[in-house]
Amino acid sequence: MVKLKNIITDPEFWFVLVFNFLIAIGYNNGIISQDTVIWIYFIQSVFIGLSNTIRMACLKTFTSDNFRINNEEVNPTSNTKWSSAIFFTIHYGIFHLVYFIMLAVMSVGNGSKLDFRLVLINMMIIAGNTLISTWSNVLKDREEPPSIGSMFFTPYLRVFPMHLFLMAGMTLEQKFNVQIPILGAINIFYMFLGLKIVSDLAMHIVVQKSWRGKRIKPVGGYI
Repeated sequence: MVKLKNIITDPEFWFVLVFNFLIAIGYNNGIISQDTVIWIYFIQSVFIGLSNTIRMACLKTFTSDNFRINNEEVNPTSNTKWSSAIFFTIHYGIFHLVYFIMLAVMSVGNGSKLDFRLVLINMMIIAGNTLISTWSNVLKDREEPPSIGSMFFTPYLRVFPMHLFLMAGMTLEQKFNVQIPILGAINIFYMFLGLKIVSDLAMHIVVQKSWRGKRIKPVGGYI
């Protein structure tokens, strides 16, 4: 019960849940287009990577167990920290650059239904949450030195499932409906949107390890 209480008393858990839920409601009511949904989540993914880069750059102490560079074990030194942060940024950035081009092509081919105003509003909301969350994580890292290997790979564990679900749903939308008991036939994009929300929440818990205890509050009563 204590672990569950720690999870559900994490304000960012509720931010992730409400943020995703409102986007799903907006899409269902026709307020947010499918293109806009995908771009908002793309921006969320970019900020997840940015947050991770800042955390790595701000590390004071960390462990490097089972972490290799050029197939060689490394020590927890400043050189390891900076080379890992730079390589992560480049690798993560290239992945998102390719993804950006793919989304741009798909949006143009889909009639450019993108709502830039909604994208910008959500980008500011995500940026604000990321700033506070990252600050909390930096403070936590100084109390409990993290594994730089884990820090390097966990953002991918969070973003790959959610984008896989969304892109699959977007690709199959015109072809399939899913029969759901009580709800009846629904478009498959809704199912994948639901899977995205579940995976986002689950990986937030895994990455933040929020079941261990309450997160540090850098500002006021938030987080």
